[in-house]
This record gives sequence, C-alpha cells and structure tokens, in this order.
Amino acid sequence: MASETELLRLALLAYEAASEPEVWPDFLKRYTEAVSGDSSFLQIHDLAGHTSVILGAFGISSPLKKSYNEHYSKLNLWREHGKALYRAGRVNLDQEQCPRSVLERSEYYNDCLKRFGIDYSMGAIIAREGDYAPTLTSLRRTGQQPFGESEREIARFLVPHLSRAWSVQRRLHLLAAGESVLDTLPLGVVFLAPDGTAVYCNRAAEENFRSNDGLLLRNGRLCAADRVADARLGRAVKEAASPCASLGQAAVSIPRRSLRRDYQVVAAPLRRRFRQFTGTREPVAVALITDPEKQAPASTDLLTQTYKLTPKEAMLAAKLFEGKSLERAAADLAITYETARTHLRRIFSKTGTSRQAELLLLIARLPIATGRYG
Repeated sequence: MASETELLRLALLAYEAASEPEVWPDFLKRYTEAVSGDSSFLQIHDLAGHTSVILGAFGISSPLKKSYNEHYSKLNLWREHGKALYRAGRVNLDQEQCPRSVLERSEYYNDCLKRFGIDYSMGAIIAREGDYAPTLTSLRRTGQQPFGESEREIARFLVPHLSRAWSVQRRLHLLAAGESVLDTLPLGVVFLAPDGTAVYCNRAAEENFRSNDGLLLRNGRLCAADRVADARLGRAVKEAASPCASLGQAAVSIPRRSLRRDYQVVAAPLRRRFRQFTGTREPVAVALITDPEKQAPASTDLLTQTYKLTPKEAMLAAKLFEGKSLERAAADLAITYETARTHLRRIFSKTGTSRQAELLLLIARLPIATGRYG
C-alpha cells in the first residue's frame, strides 16, 4: 500500500504533467506500481460513439495499443455494460461494470484480453464531458488477483487531483490554439489586466515592442516614448478597464522615432470571459495596435459581400480598421459623428460584434484586400 507521502508526490506529478505532457509516462509508471498493476493508461471513452482511444500508456505494447484503438475498443464490454457508472470522480472495478460470466463469453475477452494476457481492470473517471469520459485505467494480467478496495482507495485519493490537472491541461491546449490564431493577425493584440498590465501579447505586438520605435512595454505596462501620447494612452487603457467605456473608443496616435506613420492604438473593454484564463489573471480589456506601414487595407467589397454592409458602413469599418477614431473616420467620410455612431451600431449588428475591438479583430481575420479601399 502506497504511503500518504508517495500519494502526494503522485498528485504533484499529475499537476506537473498537465503543463509538461512528457511527464505522463513517469506518472503512469508510478501509479501502476502504487496499485500493484501491470499496466496503466489514459484513455477517452466516447460513450455515444461506442469507442475509446488510448492517449498515453505504461506497460502497454504498441501492438495492443494500436489494435485497441483501431478495433477492439469498439467491443469493450466493460464500457458498454457499465455506462451508467461513468461519473466524474468514481472508481470502477471490472466486475462492477460487467459480470464475469458475460465477459468471458464475449469476443472482446476471447480475441483481445486473452490474447494479450489481461484479466482485470480498474478505471478512475477523471471527468464527464457530455458523452466523453477521460479515464485512468489500470490492468492486471492473467493469474493475478482482481483489483480490490485498497487499490480503489488509492485511485479515489488521486482522482480529484487528476480532474484538476486534466482541466489545466485542456485550458493550456485551448490557450495554445488561441495563440496560434492571434499570431496570424496583422494587428498587435495585448490583453490587459484590471491594473493595466499585459496578460498576453501576440506576435505582431511583440514585434512592435522589439522595434523600439515609440511603443513599448515598461514593467508590464503599455507605454509610449512620447510623453503626451503616453498620457493619452494611459487614460485610454484606464477607461477601457472601466465598466462604462464609451461605444466608439478614441484611437491614440503614437509618434514613432523612425518618423514613419504613427502607430494607432485602440483600447477597449472585454465583455466576456475567456476559459483559457480561468484560474489566472483574467484580462478585462484589450489594446489593438495598428502599424499603418504594415497593415493591409480592409476590402470594402469583401465587407459588403460577407456581412451585407452598405457601402458607407463598409467604408466606416475600413477607416476604423486603419486605426482612426470614430470622430476622425466620420470627418473623412463627410458625415456627422452621430451618423457614424448609427452606422457603427448597424455594423455591430450585422457582424455579430458588440465592441470596436471585436470588430477590428474580425476584419483582421478576413483575406487580404483585393478590392477597392474606402
């Protein structure tokens, strides 16, 4: 029986594996030893699809893993007979999931389990997400005793830690996927915490900062080298973090040391929470950085065709994407500020956005402009 200290070390190893997946084999090895099994593996059961997939394993041969994933998981009677037992936090023994007499008459037992010398299993249900149930499963070979209550208690101790580690790993995977999308955008994107410090910067923003051309991160805060612009930027970030920010946020022009065209920065509040940041410093605002020297113009034709914008609405959206304030865009289009606000509300409705920052990110994901530019 594993000591409490050994079990705590195993729990810590699970949390480490959540951020460093290459640690899972070591965890599975130590877990197998703790429950006196012959092998252990992480798998995901698709209860509706009647199949399962082994993700990582210790003590499982490559032929067994391959044949199970491709064929034998479809025949798994432990899963099919024990579906009602797949509840998060529960630890199931094989005889609870399927009577031994039924199992031994099945193709699953005679063609798979007997072939690989397997007789007993124990499954700890890490989570239940709809019809999917990630599970930590241990096996014992023919000639051993079935898993019992002492081994179940070990699994029960670990399963809450495994559940949290699994959740952390999923969030990290989501964040990595989100980063890959944000890194393709030509806009600099900086997520901001309530105190104005940066929680995350995409690749374009980091390139802006590395160029040291008038815009930088100082002690984690978005700053401008120009003192007047820096004060305006500070006010814009503070306003964006406020729950009563205005509909059309003012763009802040940031002069550049290279004398190239100014950066344009729009700071806006975030009205929804991101699962990727749960349990960490959640951003409350975003700063979008436009570099007019690199920014491809938005296609008004594409905006009109994709979102059914009127020509004037498409031109206004393109002006905002250029980094201009709503007031400046209205002046460029020879319309009043109130008319521009009305157009902006209609643009939000048609594009399914609710804030200028969301609109700019949406436009940034469109193909590079090939039509006329308003």
